[in-house]
Amino acid sequence: MAYATVEEFTEYLDPDPVPANAARLLSRASTKLDQILTGAVYKTDSDGLPTDPALAAVFREAVCIQAQYIAALGDETGANANVSQMSLGNQTITRALSVVGPGTPRVSQDLLDLLQVKGLLPVFPIVWG
Repeated sequence: MAYATVEEFTEYLDPDPVPANAARLLSRASTKLDQILTGAVYKTDSDGLPTDPALAAVFREAVCIQAQYIAALGDETGANANVSQMSLGNQTITRALSVVGPGTPRVSQDLLDLLQVKGLLPVFPIVWG
């Protein structure tokens, strides 16, 4: 289950338009947040959502940031993460030999900054509430 609704994402993006695949972007962003916070401990409801209102608000904002980032990349699946060069005219694509080193990060720096400022990174087992 996503930590933000399409309606909340719409409000976050205002006045920018909401992508047609907003629900899927929010789901992918929620999965990425879960991956980043592996090992974090907090109280959840029956849907797995945080019960602490402040933590729920951080998760909602984090997921909206990441969903916006995924949409801006135009690479929802990460298939172009190792593209080092691309042209639209006559479609020239050059792939790097490896995604190690420079490449497009799959996580928004703004998301990481938010989590760090809110005390969620680095992650150590912490119980909220």
